[in-house]
Amino acid sequence: MAILIAYFSKDGGNSVDGLTQNLEKGNTEVVAEKIAKLTGGELYPLIPVEPYSSNYLVTTARAKKEAEEGAFPAIANLKKSIAEYDVIYLGFPNWYRSYPRIIATFLKSYDFTGKTIKPFCTNEEGAFGIGELELRATLKGANLKEGYAVKGSEVDNCDLELSAWVNK
Repeated sequence: MAILIAYFSKDGGNSVDGLTQNLEKGNTEVVAEKIAKLTGGELYPLIPVEPYSSNYLVTTARAKKEAEEGAFPAIANLKKSIAEYDVIYLGFPNWYRSYPRIIATFLKSYDFTGKTIKPFCTNEEGAFGIGELELRATLKGANLKEGYAVKGSEVDNCDLELSAWVNK
């Protein structure tokens, strides 16, 4: 069984417990790496052609605009195919009550029919927001499993809970 851990994560300025902090590594990347260790899956960071600013306020303004416009930001390292993967862990931060629009680009780029999708989300409030509902509407034909959400400020201490979710 081939496993892909596709994720978008943002380092630099992030909200942590209501304060802006500069993160060397984004929270979603931390969780993705933990999943890779648990599953042996292949890490696949979704890298935007136009990088997001390290400035938190600049990034949130861009994220809001992309959400409002229904944008599809280009992915610099887009795979030609995901056909070889049976299970795809799909990770992202919660931006404006859903997934960042680069995830929408990933979703429209492939056929997920018959694939098992396990979404995971980092956030500071609101868990998945409406992200899981939007995934369900978008991923028709895929086997969408219950997602895992963790506060970004708790990613370093989520190992037991994460392991239980991965092994469900």
